[in-house]
Amino acid sequence: MRHPIRLPFRVALLSSALLTGMSQAQEGVFYEVISVTAQKRTQNLQDVGVSVSAFSEEQIDALGWDNSLDVAAQTPGLVATSNTGDTGNIALFSIRGISQLDFAEGQEAPIAVYQDEAYLSSPGASGTPAFDIQRIEVLRGPQGTLYGRNATGGLVHFISNKPTDDFEAQAELTLADFGRVGFNGAVSGALSDDVQGRLAVYHNKDDGYVKNVAGPDMRADDTQSVKAMINVDFSADSSLLLTARYTTMDTRGGVFRTRASRTDENGLGVFCQAGATNCGTGQGDLSSGSFSFFDVAAGQIDDGIGDELEGYFDRENSGVERDSSSFTATFTHMFDSGIGMTSVTDFSESDKSYVEDDDSIQGTLVTYDSLADIEQISQEVRFDGSWDEHKWIAGFYYLNIENDFAGAFQFPVQFSYLPRFDAQSETETYSFFGQVDYQLSDDLLLTAGLRWTRDDKDLRYTMTQCDVTSPLGLGFCPARLISDPVLAADPLSANAGFDGLLVDGLPHDFNRVDEEFSGKLQLDWQVSKEALLYAGISRGVKGGGFNTPSDGFEVATLDAVGFDPEILWAYEAGVKSSWLDNSLRLNASVFYYDYENYQAFFFADTTSLLINSEAEFMGGELELTYTTQTGWDFLFGLSLLDTEVNGESGTTSIVDQQAPLAPEVSVNGLIRRFWELDNGGTLATQVSANYSGKQYFNIVNSETTEGGDATLIDARISYTTADDYWEFSLFANNITDQRPVNYSYDISGFGNYTIQTIGPPRWYGVNLKYRY
Repeated sequence: MRHPIRLPFRVALLSSALLTGMSQAQEGVFYEVISVTAQKRTQNLQDVGVSVSAFSEEQIDALGWDNSLDVAAQTPGLVATSNTGDTGNIALFSIRGISQLDFAEGQEAPIAVYQDEAYLSSPGASGTPAFDIQRIEVLRGPQGTLYGRNATGGLVHFISNKPTDDFEAQAELTLADFGRVGFNGAVSGALSDDVQGRLAVYHNKDDGYVKNVAGPDMRADDTQSVKAMINVDFSADSSLLLTARYTTMDTRGGVFRTRASRTDENGLGVFCQAGATNCGTGQGDLSSGSFSFFDVAAGQIDDGIGDELEGYFDRENSGVERDSSSFTATFTHMFDSGIGMTSVTDFSESDKSYVEDDDSIQGTLVTYDSLADIEQISQEVRFDGSWDEHKWIAGFYYLNIENDFAGAFQFPVQFSYLPRFDAQSETETYSFFGQVDYQLSDDLLLTAGLRWTRDDKDLRYTMTQCDVTSPLGLGFCPARLISDPVLAADPLSANAGFDGLLVDGLPHDFNRVDEEFSGKLQLDWQVSKEALLYAGISRGVKGGGFNTPSDGFEVATLDAVGFDPEILWAYEAGVKSSWLDNSLRLNASVFYYDYENYQAFFFADTTSLLINSEAEFMGGELELTYTTQTGWDFLFGLSLLDTEVNGESGTTSIVDQQAPLAPEVSVNGLIRRFWELDNGGTLATQVSANYSGKQYFNIVNSETTEGGDATLIDARISYTTADDYWEFSLFANNITDQRPVNYSYDISGFGNYTIQTIGPPRWYGVNLKYRY
């Protein structure tokens, strides 16, 4: 058992008590007004008529974030998680309840993720280390005019520190519970009069926090990343920034907690209770080890009493291996006319292997394995300028994604049906966009924007049986390709009863072309220097696409496999205000979303699909930041959300269901206190918290697909030397040792069990930073 970690928290509170009133305070790290590029030009956060949360480098450091998912902890309306608990697998972002939960690598999400102005199409590549970051911006609401077709819910933008003229260096070492050793560092400076460079590195390795009774502990991480930048100033008006990144992630994971469950009289999943018979499958928290899929008749059950972070995992290579790299060239030029040009060229690729373990002996439950090889190239060219007090921006965007991916359910060996799919998809899209900010008067601004997009998507999909002569449990199951003599002679001979379905060993080709427009019309009223009111209507679009059914039970037609673009009409109003000499900032927004062809995630047993449904969302967010002259920082965030989705999948009716990853209430907050000590150093203590209400992981709401309703509390105390070179911190995360369910899959109708991912337990550590 891990020892309860109270020392850092108690030290922080004790320090606060001893030092209050004894030292002179400074302005807090949350006092600064942040400049953002939400409208693709630099503006004060409080002057932008968009619901934006932004965090500076100093704030990111103070909060102790080092992964792209961490930003959700203090961002109202944002949920970030992974469907398997492994950040290198599929990273899921949800803003205002809008998300895409399909685990097929061929799908793009409605929350666009950007890295230094370059779009990341792969949800897997989005779960990466966030190091040497200058700023994180989270934009809520449709951003289709300036950011494209897959930003109906909003976007998350990670902006790196840039090369500097002056030499600077920094290094950071973290030692923490579960054997964690982390390091990141950066050096930057001039290479010549007109050339600057920057190099940043990241390393993290730990032993994992899921106890494994069959071998090494699970959910261990071994990640390395490097980021290199060179900036060339051709003149005072032209520059070229080259950025190269490489990340390799090797996690010993892909593991779940398994709980016995069944379907009730309405066909919904419910958990088995202690003492029940013929209900579910016994699992690894029983003292005798794990039971098999076929113990249902014997009445073996798991009532969920055992430790959530313990199991029986005996597949040697379960986890995620992902290598990703990218190269971005950003060229800027200012013409004599005052018109600026920006060109962003990006190439990225990602290779992934995912192997799952099922908390049973020798693969006696259903698991899922996958492979993916993704290449993407994008090009944006935009121009911006002004006349009188009016501003405009216009441009062109091109994107091409080539995705070669495969997936296989590993059913127990007693089953004769062992499907594997292989898919090759290509997405080619281009668009033209423009936006005008027209100053109607000194205090009234009209914003009008429009974007036209053309999507051309191809999919080749082949499903075969795995080769049952090869031993399972040793990795991704090998396929019998079409060259197999049996399949070549008669593709249906090994798949009797599947005529007309995808499981026929033959390639099926699908194509779709969609042309859509998105746009924005908004009024901003600058009531005073300290207050801005805005209200507008936006049309957002998420591209159509194809399902890649992993169980093969779909007819080989476009209507069965494809889904249409979703259209969102969004109505939003908000206020941004500053009070008490800018020490208090209060921002709030309300919205109403009306969907056509909402792309809902439906999962039942082994069937996963995106289906078009109708949906309505409404809600709002509030953000408060307050910094006192006596050294206190206060953050508070609140999100309220009401979602309703209606549709159908096959014989399943979806009526008044709550959207996935859409908690009705979520709250975040932080209290920070710091002092300037007599020796010139500074001491800071802080406590931060995040509460997420009940949420679901499937468009079919049930007891087995429910999570959330948990409060996570972190604490930190840090000391910085007078010369500002060194900083030493103690921290404790999840100090109350909560065990929230971060994701679940209901397999009650097929195997009488449900699998869940559980968040990390309480953990603590020390951090040492050096800055020059």
